[in-house]
Amino acid sequence: MMEKEIQRKKKVLIDLTNYGSLTAGFGQIAANYAAAFSSMPVEDLHFVYLLRQKYMQEFGSNVTSVPVRRINKFFPFTLPKVDVWHAVNQQRKLLRIAGGTKFIFTIHDFNFLTEKKPWKAKMYLRRMQNKVNKAAVVTTISHYVADVIRQHIDLKGKEIRVIYNGVERIDMLEGTQPSFATGRPFFFTIGQIRRKKNFHLLVDVMRHFPEYDLYICGDAHFAYAEEVRNLIREKQVTNVFLTDVITQSEKIWLYRSCEPFTVPHKNVIAGTLNLLQDIDCFWNQNHESVTVRLCMFHYLILVCNLISDFFTDNMQIVDVDIIVPFQGNQFPNT
Repeated sequence: MMEKEIQRKKKVLIDLTNYGSLTAGFGQIAANYAAAFSSMPVEDLHFVYLLRQKYMQEFGSNVTSVPVRRINKFFPFTLPKVDVWHAVNQQRKLLRIAGGTKFIFTIHDFNFLTEKKPWKAKMYLRRMQNKVNKAAVVTTISHYVADVIRQHIDLKGKEIRVIYNGVERIDMLEGTQPSFATGRPFFFTIGQIRRKKNFHLLVDVMRHFPEYDLYICGDAHFAYAEEVRNLIREKQVTNVFLTDVITQSEKIWLYRSCEPFTVPHKNVIAGTLNLLQDIDCFWNQNHESVTVRLCMFHYLILVCNLISDFFTDNMQIVDVDIIVPFQGNQFPNT
């Protein structure tokens, strides 16, 4: 009976290959998608989640989980045949269009235009253009990114829909104090420890805040993480800690207990994805005044526009402290 019920419904595949990477923006988005669609009361749709094998699990009766396999990349016909295929970010490479499949393509950012060498940026643009060519509709996460899309991509008359990223409400969930917490007041930042995140800038910053600790949390298997550790040792900074990956309950506790939440990402403007963790912080801070320190190079006006574009009416920031004028190794005296 259940099989017949599923067969009569339209099948919508959500590519959740990033599911499980909770310290990365795309991983957080995948987790939110998984929870949202599995609890959605729809009569005529059945959801198919594309997941890495180690994260295969039950999401309820209206969701079928399908594991990603290496063969899928070379033989797309091994992927499920569905009515709608949603690539939830521009990095997703798997796609099967068969029998009238409608393709929804979501673009979060164009960071590669500044992060990659010109020849590689052109290659990425060609890939993105090919995906747009196949898409029935293109969605993006802000009007800023929509404008960038129009500048660099031929939409061929296709519609762009701006749909803001949601944030999981975790303010009522229990938090757990991590074992690395020293008991001193602290700053907190989270994300994959990759060069583009500019976490190394915070090492020198923390020399101006000896009464605080800084916890840099996230996947630290990248070579850049060891560079940051070496810098900490060379500068003899004793109040900066790379903690590696943390749990969801530890993240909740850190958000609630930190002083400012720190965002050193160089390309936070280009994507807005990196602001997801910031918004998480705003939801979960117990302070009467929320302070966010965006440690960047030249983006003051754009940051202000981005924040006003991103936040809805029911999210109020009482105090935003933006630190901008960092050039090279020069840091402000605070």
